[in-house]
Amino acid sequence: MNSLSTVAMALLVSVIWMGLWDGTLGAGCSADEREALLKFKADLEDPSSWLTSWVGQEDCCTWSHVVCDNYTGHVTELHLGLPQPSNWSNSVLSGKLNPSLLELKYLGYLDLSNNDFHGIQVPSFLGLMTSLNTLYLDKAGFGGLIPHQLGNLSNLQHLGLEASKHYGLYADSLRWLSGLPSLKFLDLSNVDLSNASDWLNMINALPSLSKLYLANCQILHTPALANVNLSSLSSLSLYHNQFDQTSVPSWVFQLKSLTFLNLAYNTFRGPIPLQLQNLTLLRTLELASNHFNHSVPNWLYSLHHLEYLDLYSNKLNGRVSTIGIGNLSSLVHLDMSVNHGLEFERGIPESFKSLCRLRSLSLGYVKLNQNVSEVLEILGECASITLQELYLDTCQLHGQLTDQIGLFKRLNRLILPNNSISGPLPSSFGEMTSLNHLDLSRNKINGSFPTSFGSLTGLTYVDISRNAMHGVVLPEIHLANLTKLTFFLASGNQMAFKANPDWVPSRLLQILNLESWYVGPGFPHWLKGLQYLKSLDLANSGISEPIPDWFWSMSSQFYYMNFSLNKISGRLANIISVVGTDSLFDFSNNRLELPLPTISSNLTLLDLSYNLLSGNLVKFLCFRPSEMRTTQYLNLRGNLLSGEIPGCWKNWRSLEVLRLGSNKFIGRIPNSIGTLISLVALHIQNNSLTGEIPLSLGNCSKLLTIDLGYNGLEGEIPRWMGMSLSRLSILNLRANKFHGSMPVELCHLQFLQILDLSHNSLSGSLPECLSNFSAMATSDNTDVAVIYLFFGGGEVYSENQILLTKGSFVDYSTILNYVRSVDLSCNNLSGVIPEEITDLKELQYLNLSHNLFSSRMPEGLQTMESLESMDLSVNRLTGVIPPGIASLTFLSYLNLSYNNLNGEIPSSTQLQSFDSWSFIGNQDLCGPPLNKGCSASIVVPSSGNEDEEDEFLWFSISTSIGFVAGFAVTELDVDNYNDDDDEESELFGSGSGDVYYPSNDQDPYLKGVDEVTLTMYSDSVGTSRFRNILASASADKQFNIWDVVTQQCNITWANHKNKARMSLC
Repeated sequence: MNSLSTVAMALLVSVIWMGLWDGTLGAGCSADEREALLKFKADLEDPSSWLTSWVGQEDCCTWSHVVCDNYTGHVTELHLGLPQPSNWSNSVLSGKLNPSLLELKYLGYLDLSNNDFHGIQVPSFLGLMTSLNTLYLDKAGFGGLIPHQLGNLSNLQHLGLEASKHYGLYADSLRWLSGLPSLKFLDLSNVDLSNASDWLNMINALPSLSKLYLANCQILHTPALANVNLSSLSSLSLYHNQFDQTSVPSWVFQLKSLTFLNLAYNTFRGPIPLQLQNLTLLRTLELASNHFNHSVPNWLYSLHHLEYLDLYSNKLNGRVSTIGIGNLSSLVHLDMSVNHGLEFERGIPESFKSLCRLRSLSLGYVKLNQNVSEVLEILGECASITLQELYLDTCQLHGQLTDQIGLFKRLNRLILPNNSISGPLPSSFGEMTSLNHLDLSRNKINGSFPTSFGSLTGLTYVDISRNAMHGVVLPEIHLANLTKLTFFLASGNQMAFKANPDWVPSRLLQILNLESWYVGPGFPHWLKGLQYLKSLDLANSGISEPIPDWFWSMSSQFYYMNFSLNKISGRLANIISVVGTDSLFDFSNNRLELPLPTISSNLTLLDLSYNLLSGNLVKFLCFRPSEMRTTQYLNLRGNLLSGEIPGCWKNWRSLEVLRLGSNKFIGRIPNSIGTLISLVALHIQNNSLTGEIPLSLGNCSKLLTIDLGYNGLEGEIPRWMGMSLSRLSILNLRANKFHGSMPVELCHLQFLQILDLSHNSLSGSLPECLSNFSAMATSDNTDVAVIYLFFGGGEVYSENQILLTKGSFVDYSTILNYVRSVDLSCNNLSGVIPEEITDLKELQYLNLSHNLFSSRMPEGLQTMESLESMDLSVNRLTGVIPPGIASLTFLSYLNLSYNNLNGEIPSSTQLQSFDSWSFIGNQDLCGPPLNKGCSASIVVPSSGNEDEEDEFLWFSISTSIGFVAGFAVTELDVDNYNDDDDEESELFGSGSGDVYYPSNDQDPYLKGVDEVTLTMYSDSVGTSRFRNILASASADKQFNIWDVVTQQCNITWANHKNKARMSLC
């Protein structure tokens, strides 16, 4: 019975205690406090109905987020903060704070963090709530000046004022902190303290302070402290400030109680400070994104309590101690990544085997030069049990992934891109069941897709792009259970994707990249229903079917779509709306036809180049004329578009790159092109445009590239180009009808890298100010305009130019920023080649051929050490070849033929390696590689039959042949003429004058020539392309070349190795 009584008494006590604990036996809140809370609620906006329980005459102690004292019933705590600032617009409290809170006389805890009060000032009445010991207003959307009245909260121990970045919370002084002597926790992160010069002295007067967070406070200056009073401080964050000093403030080293120190994202320089070794209690040390250099100091490994060490993105160099790092056996997180001069001498050392608590290891861009299997073996010894994140990108890893990868059961992030890892993926890959983020991109992994891949059910992100994987992927097997997959990036592999028509991929897919996989020939119907898909790349995937209507109905959900390099035919549907303001659609290199569609006004990039699109641009450009476009890149190059270019460009002012080349446009360039004030690159080459370049183009002052080559533009080259377009890097006016002199004003284009004015009718002398082309004169590329243009979706769209270099046309794109070229060939330029041209020390390609220059070659050519190609042929240059030219070690193409040069060709391995074609046509030039010795006399034989090897060697005719847009250089190979051959169709040396053919490699010459008749096949040279080449009426299809004495352009015939070559400029 006694035992039963004891039990009953115990139960009674328990019930009473529990009642006291949950407030059921308390008095309940007072009517005044309930009314105060209801007034407070009335001024709040509560879209998520957090406060639905705050109603009527209910006991407010039972309301959600309200805590009362169990004995008195007074409200003591309000928990109105969100756990994190996620999805603010749908769940946060906003509005204003009602002063009714002052009725809560016993309130000690107020949390409003992670809400959004839209920049209103922190209410000053909060300074009257003297019962508060904890006030959290972190990221609550307050702005303006922090009220000094907060200094009246003398009982405050915890103050969180971390600002929302959008609203500009600031303090002009922290003197009010002197009224908070009990403060232990202070967070002013993101608060602007740039004008609070007393910040350090005021904080130093808080002797109880244990945690201080001053991240991103725009602190400029750290004053010296005579006495440091922060003996209790255990956590300090000075993350991301703007200190005007390059060394860590000395007072930091006196904080001996520190366990947490964050100095990341500042501008501290020099070695990692030695004084940090005195902070022996440190568990977290964050020094990321500074400018610390030298090596990782050995004393760092004596901080045995370190759990978190972050040295990311500094300038550390040298070798890391292979033994010392093993002493940090408490390490949980180690980041040494992005220190490009740092290396482990023999890779990750054996001492890493003692890091048994390691959860995250990041050594990206640190030189390991190690077999990846060895890395797995070392880490697998102990860390495989704990490791969750492994970042080894760009570490010079090689070898193959082994089955040891399966030991890392807890690994959720495996990041190994940009190495040289080879071989197939091991079958044990499927044993990493915790994996959710995998990046093996840009390696040399081969073999087929492992079937075990489908076991990685937690995968959300996969990037295996740019490898050498091959074989067939059966998604029903390989990707069967990846229901959480959100990102799948696999471009650049040679895989075939064979999906059953009824296969359903992960419904969560947002980004799918299968570029260069074989997905076709049919259009993939399994894309249907992927409502979250926003980025799709199926470029070069073998699709030949038209895009179905059901897919076009999905187009509004995409911000990136790439179907380039397929054989897709049919129409391109109207693209009415797209996701966001950074959308890119690429349908280039297909067989799309019919007129252009209408497009969404917020489409950022549209590439329809190299299709079969026809018609004019009126509907496409002028659709919805009152609607401003945000398109930045428009490429319609290489289609069948025709008519005049419309004038409705004023609504396309965001356009940065415009490519309309290689179409059939006619007429003038419209004046409204000058409204494209954001334009960086303009390409309208290879059309049939006429008229002058419009003056309005001078308004496009951001232009880096102008390519108007191969048109029929006329007039003088505008002088304003050199003044208004000062940022020009590329100017290509090749093959037009420009006349007059080369404007001196072009010399103002100091950033010019490529100048092509060839194949026009320019005359006069070259300006002597060519040395002002600074980008061609200096190796310093810091001021040279960047050619690459970056857009969203991870894609890079680069500038390109087709240049005539070394006698051939080359398309430069990836290295265009390093190309320097001047081509003024095929004009009527005359006089002296100015010596100033030799100041262009970085010039690689120089072509002044087919002009009327009559001076000596510039003596300073020998200083142009970057020259790779120089063509001065077919001019009237005199004198000797400057001996110094032999020292141009990069020179791989040289053509000095058909001038009046004399003397001996300078001797060097370089010059003598050129073909004799480089020097022919200079009667008084001698020495190798010509067969003409310098002491031999010139013999002129009579015309007649010679041995077969000596027949008709070289024949040059100066003629006035105009150049027609769209055609640069034609080379025709025809059978070598043999005097024994009576076929007129192969005779190409007859004429009304006397033609003399010297033997060997000596120059041919003409005497009394008024008219020369060349006979060739009419399908080789069309009469419509060349003025002054007229087809005769005779049956043998002869072509008469007139005006042979006038030297404007040239035809050069050459007999070489039983072939004859004709070059037409």
